[in-house]
This record gives sequence, C-alpha cells and structure tokens, in this order.
Amino acid sequence: MSKNNGKPKKPDARKISKKLNLRQRRFVVEFTNPQSSAFGNQTKAAKLAGYSELAPGQSGHQVLKNIEVRSEIERIMDEAGITGKMLTQVLRGGLQAKITRVFCPKDGELVYSEPLEDHPTQLRAAEIGFKLRGDFPATKTTVDVQGLGNLGIEIIAEGRKRASERPEST
Repeated sequence: MSKNNGKPKKPDARKISKKLNLRQRRFVVEFTNPQSSAFGNQTKAAKLAGYSELAPGQSGHQVLKNIEVRSEIERIMDEAGITGKMLTQVLRGGLQAKITRVFCPKDGELVYSEPLEDHPTQLRAAEIGFKLRGDFPATKTTVDVQGLGNLGIEIIAEGRKRASERPEST
C-alpha cells in the first residue's frame, strides 16, 4: 500500500527548480497540488502565488507560457505517474463515452435504456484534446440570442449570408 493511502501525491516544493523565482514556484505548487483550491486553475493559482489581484487570469496565463514553469509542471506530472499515454487513454474513453438512462414507469419497475452516446462528455473530451494539441483556442466566445443558444448564432450567420447575397436596390 502506498504512503498516501491512495490519495494523489502533493508536489514537494523543495524539489522545484531553483531557476524559478519564488512566485513561480508557489504557482507551480498551487497549480499541481490536488489538495489546493487552485488545482489546475491558473487564475486561482496566480492569486495564491501572490500575482496581481487586478488581472490574475492574465498573470496565470503569462506564468504558464514560461518554458521553465511548464517543464516543472511536466516533471511533477511525470513524477506522479501522469503520463501522456495515460492521458490519451482517458481522453479516448471520454470520446467514446456512453450513458444509460433509467426510467421508472407507473408500474414501478425500473427500465434501462440501451447505452446512448454521452454527447456532453464526448464534446468536453474533444475540446480538451484539441486544446492539448494546440488546435483549438483556449477561450471560446458563445452568444445566446434570446434563449436560442448556438442555434441563434447559426440563424444570425445565415441571415447575414442571405443579406450579402441580395442585390443592392437603388
């Protein structure tokens, strides 16, 4: 049995590269510590590391762009056993996710559906995969037009397309 009783290992701040300044080291510890409220969250990690309260998201983004910081995060992930192969397997599972629905008709006997595509999980896995590959922007902009969701964007785009195809009236 492991020393941590199955809990994720907390990064050892003493092993973090001396090439990083104090705030960068603190950022790495907060960002990679599963017990931290900032685990995996660049904005919270930047706040806890002492970066500007005015724009912690921007500060966190800048810190994560630092090659030394990224290599230190990768070293900690490798040390924790989080390999690229493992991440690929988890991502593949997310892309193939299924969900089973449970229904309770009036007679009270539970009825289970056939496994159905779990589209929200698949979409999130695809988004993460594209971000990791750098093929997808880290931020997205969505517009909800009077409760229509993404359909509203398509309607607006189609309307603009039709308007541009109409001949000018004089």
